[in-house]
Amino acid sequence: MGFCSNCGKELPENAYFCPHCGVKTAKGVEANVSMPYGEMFAEMGKQIEKAFLTASEEMRKAFDKAGKEVRKATNRESVVCPNCGEKNSAGDRFCHKCGKKLA
Repeated sequence: MGFCSNCGKELPENAYFCPHCGVKTAKGVEANVSMPYGEMFAEMGKQIEKAFLTASEEMRKAFDKAGKEVRKATNRESVVCPNCGEKNSAGDRFCHKCGKKLA
């Protein structure tokens, strides 16, 4: 007698599936027994749901990162000239007052 890897209940010696929780036993895997039709679709549904959850989390992370990059690229804060202290527009490469290169 063995025990179910899922629920831990004792298994009949010739069981391909656990009579308590329905999981395929090691003997069932070894015999390459296919899952019942309805359960096969239920298992596929679980796998598809898991894939969609993973994909949605990855997409959320990507959109968050892209949003930060867009906000960073379009930030319109003024740039202070390190030479004269004049405020210059974002994107300016040279100070409009003293002509020095801006960082």
